[in-house]
Amino acid sequence: MSAERLDPRAFAQKLNEWARGTMIGAHGTRFVSAGEGKARAELAFKPELTQLTGRFHAGAIIAFADETATAAAMWEANPTGELKPELFPLTIQLSVNLVGNAGQGTLTAEAEIIHRGRTTLVVEVKVRDERGKLIATLVATQIAPTPPASPRNANTHA
Repeated sequence: MSAERLDPRAFAQKLNEWARGTMIGAHGTRFVSAGEGKARAELAFKPELTQLTGRFHAGAIIAFADETATAAAMWEANPTGELKPELFPLTIQLSVNLVGNAGQGTLTAEAEIIHRGRTTLVVEVKVRDERGKLIATLVATQIAPTPPASPRNANTHA
């Protein structure tokens, strides 16, 4: 029995449920949509996410962007809304440019898969502040998980 693909908003809601009790939930990432090779998330400013000058910490921005990239890739690998660890896309490389910062408001990240290979996905993310000012760009290379082979196809001869 195969489950149906969730629409991007329903998939994002599943991600938000799964994020409770994790680092994702602790720092406040809220997924708005995730599906069809794209994802969008929001991160509201709070003092726990700042560096010493009261602006977003670079680590918070990078984690937020990576989480959004992973959300886009998760739907690609398993759009049914079932959490399957064997189909989780792991980030194996990140490249980040931090070009701005903010000390208030909500950041928005938009991710899009820009390459689908046999074994990897490449996801590009742009993080912007409430005024639309670019804060960061991130490119993540992720392992492209594939479903395990069906047991009925296994060789049963000794």
